[in-house]
Amino acid sequence: MDSLAHAQLDFGLAEVVNGEETGKNPWTGSISAGLNGKTGNSQNLDINMGLNLDRESERNNTELFATYFYSTNQTATVTNRFFAQGRKEHKLKDPRWSMYLQPAYEWDQFKAFDYRIAIHGGLAVEAFKHDNQFLNFRIGSGASKEVGGINDQWLPELQLGADWERQMTETLKFFLTSDYYPNFENFSDFRLNTRAGMEFVVDAERNVNFRMFTFNRYDSTPAPGNVENDVDYGMALSVGF
Repeated sequence: MDSLAHAQLDFGLAEVVNGEETGKNPWTGSISAGLNGKTGNSQNLDINMGLNLDRESERNNTELFATYFYSTNQTATVTNRFFAQGRKEHKLKDPRWSMYLQPAYEWDQFKAFDYRIAIHGGLAVEAFKHDNQFLNFRIGSGASKEVGGINDQWLPELQLGADWERQMTETLKFFLTSDYYPNFENFSDFRLNTRAGMEFVVDAERNVNFRMFTFNRYDSTPAPGNVENDVDYGMALSVGF
């Protein structure tokens, strides 16, 4: 797959309550970008970009996450990959519990397949939530498919996941999210996606933060020519809205 689809997001949409616009944008989030380079006897360029969107209402939560990594050296492109994931949660009678649906898309120029799509759903629970931290768990099932790969079939998967965040001070927080996807037919065949990092405030008035992060995608049975781990890490400035 030689190119990525581009989507235009309209952040000007107003929240609608009882059929009337409130004038308030229901979406919050951040856009981040990082750049590292080197010239001289060796030449390197590393770019990372990210998008986070959140929308919370009385009954529903929606999260969208996307990230792109690109790097070159003096002879060739060495990294060129994109990952996007969404999650829609509908709160149940007990608001600590919710039903969720989570689609995901992954593209990598150097993978032995064109792209991977996945969709999972199940139950999520808020284990605890305090002023400065929260921990959520989820369990569900679904399937993934490596389009254009050797095994171009839907694989049934279980999903076990967790999200954790802790606000250490007014200007510093840590975060971790992880999803484990074992194959229903063979638990030794599994995928594990983990994101972790820290973020601190650079300019509170303009909502500018500095972020250090890592994103690991592990596949216990990679396609021939690929390795188990794809690890991206870096630093970026993010602007919240």
